[in-house]
Amino acid sequence: MFAGVGILLTNRRLLRANLFGKGILIGAVTGVVVAALRFLLDTADIWRPIIFAHVNSVGRILLICALMALFAKILACAVKFDSQVCGSGIPQIKGMLQGRAEMFKPLRLLAVKFFATVMTIGAGMSLGRAGISVQFGAAIGNFFTKKFYGDNPQHESIQGDFLLTAGAGAGLAAIFNAPLAGVIFCIEELRKRFSQEILIVTVTAAVTASFVVKVVFGVRPVFETITRSPLNIPSVMTFPTAEMSEILSAAPLEFVALFMLLGIICGFLGVLFTQALIFSLDVYDRLKIFGTRRFLIPFLLIVPLGIELPQVLGCGNVLVDEILISHLELSLLVTLLVGKILFTLICFGTNAPGGLFLPVLVIGALIGNVFARVGGLLEVLTADWTTLVIIFGMAAFFAAVVKAPVTGAVLILELTGQFGHLFWLIIVAGTAFLVADLCGSEPIFSALLDRSQSKK
Repeated sequence: MFAGVGILLTNRRLLRANLFGKGILIGAVTGVVVAALRFLLDTADIWRPIIFAHVNSVGRILLICALMALFAKILACAVKFDSQVCGSGIPQIKGMLQGRAEMFKPLRLLAVKFFATVMTIGAGMSLGRAGISVQFGAAIGNFFTKKFYGDNPQHESIQGDFLLTAGAGAGLAAIFNAPLAGVIFCIEELRKRFSQEILIVTVTAAVTASFVVKVVFGVRPVFETITRSPLNIPSVMTFPTAEMSEILSAAPLEFVALFMLLGIICGFLGVLFTQALIFSLDVYDRLKIFGTRRFLIPFLLIVPLGIELPQVLGCGNVLVDEILISHLELSLLVTLLVGKILFTLICFGTNAPGGLFLPVLVIGALIGNVFARVGGLLEVLTADWTTLVIIFGMAAFFAAVVKAPVTGAVLILELTGQFGHLFWLIIVAGTAFLVADLCGSEPIFSALLDRSQSKK
């Protein structure tokens, strides 16, 4: 009996050591792929406004419209070649882990979707790259599963889920350089259960991917202004001071009520946004707009927006940096908020390759900025609180839409380095989550998975 227990313990130790090594491998490869994706999309963010600044004649407008039409045609061909190119990929991963969706062909998915994502988001569609990175990491995990366990169906089924989850966590960790958020997202949203084996392989992969992206390739942070030291930022931005931290620690009732109000607002807006996302997908289907015509709509809208309101194009991380270092007029902030929401809905409704993490965080930042400015007009908040309220808005809106408040709070903590405000982030994100939950709103990725399954 004792010998059997000893063998079992030894086997588990060997399994953990094995998963540790595979986690490093998956994290390293995922880090390389995500670093390449981030580099290309960051380059597009630099060149896009420069190009649109020179679109100042009828001939140039027609030329760029023709280019957008070509992009729409190429994207339609890519989707026809592999349907997994569509969307962010997170609902598909949830479906695979729950046994509700078929496994993809990892190498084909990586090649086709990488190209399609760079073209789509690089051109200016308001979609995120985090969900794509999560799917890329999962595809890499699935690839190594087939390599290691392809001749053993039992091991492929059991450990394949571990490596798929590890890759997904590595993808999120690499795109944000937030390994802890990557791990928590896998447990809180993807698997919703915990084991030591999952923790070991996911932590290893997430930390390795972050190391590769940050140390080896030196990729700059997604929200560069937030993550840089305020002493190096020549701007009007102010980070929470010792005096503000002391006020928050004392937790006067007015601040509790104020930040809970922000959570309530983000909660209600998150519910409406989630419903609008599903509705946008349904509208395209009901109008029977498919193929090239489906993608042509947002691609052509990029042209006037690129000329008149370029801040709403792309993932939006540059916009967050702008509102943190610039004192924009309240009317412009509201215009950017409405424009970002509407264009995100139009782009997402096409089911083009792209995720929701970054657009959701950007919209949350804009909500927080508007809230802070209105609070300033009502003399309940000073300008010193603007940065903090923007950060809280990001966490709260994320919690309301994704319904993963712990992931949202930890992600913002890792992005900002302001770990002293964990309590307040949990309060704001938890309030937004509770409001969304009481309204009966589903997590957006679960809702998208249910919608795709019902259409089959």
